[in-house]
Amino acid sequence: MSRLSSFLLPAVLTGVFWLLARLPLSWMQAVGAAAGLAAARRPGRYSRRLRENLLRAYPQADEAMFDEAARSAGRMSAEMPYGWSRRDPLKPFPGLMRPHKAQGDALLAQGKGMIIITPHLGCFEFLALAVAENWPLTALYRQPHNPALHGWIERMRTRPNLTPAPADVRGIRTILKALKRGEVAGILPDQVPAPGEGAWAPFFGRKAYTMTLVHRLQKLTGAPLAVAFLERLPNGYRAHFHALAQALPDSPEEAAAVINAEVEKMVVLAPTQYLWGYHRYKVPDGMTAPE
Repeated sequence: MSRLSSFLLPAVLTGVFWLLARLPLSWMQAVGAAAGLAAARRPGRYSRRLRENLLRAYPQADEAMFDEAARSAGRMSAEMPYGWSRRDPLKPFPGLMRPHKAQGDALLAQGKGMIIITPHLGCFEFLALAVAENWPLTALYRQPHNPALHGWIERMRTRPNLTPAPADVRGIRTILKALKRGEVAGILPDQVPAPGEGAWAPFFGRKAYTMTLVHRLQKLTGAPLAVAFLERLPNGYRAHFHALAQALPDSPEEAAAVINAEVEKMVVLAPTQYLWGYHRYKVPDGMTAPE
């Protein structure tokens, strides 16, 4: 990619995101919902995957549930430019983590930091902002395929008390340093890891290749683990936060099973707000899925 293209693409996206973020959030969510439904109704791989994954978890799901899951995926995408481009996107929703602050403070008081895992559920972009209002947060993210966007995404996601870290060696070192300082690390545990960086574990009745990074980080630091998500409500959001009573098992496979079970518990609270169209059951190259 030329230097000109590497400069223009982030500049254009910044402008588009800024313009979109001038709209009221409710308008953006409405447009996103319509786009999400249109994408899911179009025959193709995405539509099939969304339907198959939803029906695997909820065999009784009807068309109304399928449509709402599609709309929710669109709302999730529409919230991104608002969260990245507004100076204070959470101003209309103050104190989202307030009901859980005392519990989080108690975990951090152990002096080992805290790992918060949040699945592709609800508004995970705003959750990072809500957590960072209370504690210093370093959030791991997967870099896009286009190298021109790497630095742009880090700049857009960086906020006071919030440091994005790419899911590579550099980012994991950044996460470790944050935990050793007694801060918070945020990780999406339902991203499919690279070969050799995960373990097969049940997820809604089927084995899914699940990252072992959370298990390794806890073993290295002793950091307590919590699971959280931000549920989208008709007129705002509600934070859910649950601390695990015990450390993860020593076995990576058993630890992955515990993490997936905790994610399932969160999904049950708002099943149509999970990103069912995500390729959660992807088999990494060179691997074979267990029976």
